[in-house]
Amino acid sequence: MGVWAFVLVGVIIVAIAVYSEAQRRQALGPVAKALGLGFSGGPQPLPAELESAGFYLFTQGPPEVLNLMRGRRGGYEVALFGYGYDAAQGEEGSREIPVGDAGQIERRLQTVLWAKAAGQTLPDFDLSPTRESLRRVGQRFGLVPVSIDGRADFRERYLLSARDAAVLRAVFTPAVLDALVAEPGWFIEGRGNQWLFYRVKERVAPEAMAAFLDRGLGLIETLLGAAPGSGAAR
Repeated sequence: MGVWAFVLVGVIIVAIAVYSEAQRRQALGPVAKALGLGFSGGPQPLPAELESAGFYLFTQGPPEVLNLMRGRRGGYEVALFGYGYDAAQGEEGSREIPVGDAGQIERRLQTVLWAKAAGQTLPDFDLSPTRESLRRVGQRFGLVPVSIDGRADFRERYLLSARDAAVLRAVFTPAVLDALVAEPGWFIEGRGNQWLFYRVKERVAPEAMAAFLDRGLGLIETLLGAAPGSGAAR
């Protein structure tokens, strides 16, 4: 295949990607409206409140937010958006633009739910699948590993670290553990009264966005309801 053929293939791939993103943006507008959320389509900066919260995900690359939905839902302030960054294959990302051959850099794009509760907090924690061996959250944020006795099924699927291990053990009740084991692959980050939910390199289809939102908020309700001296947001 000649040079021009490679160029043509590259142009076609880019054109398909641009068209696909335009279609997704167009589909998400009505979804946001149906959910009662504001919508800002296309790429945009990471909102300042999320930037300053100390979430691990947002340290993984120069932030690129896509198709931001934001508003209130079920007593929580929420945002739904795509978050993308580039990183070397098999490596953690960073705020620096990765350097390497084109074949060694991968694009990681995922749908993220951010939720914030008024007056309801949990100790900082990070939950990630065991397969995510490069996730060095403890080193960056001072979280310590949390062991859950008697739940080998949970330990096989997830890694949990927290600022206060004793409180988090009480919060991760058998019901919470059962739900996570039955639906592996979640990443959940908690920072006080704010939480992130996502699956690395997984984008939620527009028609599944409402279910994704309700699932995340349902897990928050369960976690807050189990916290000593706490209750779910109203």
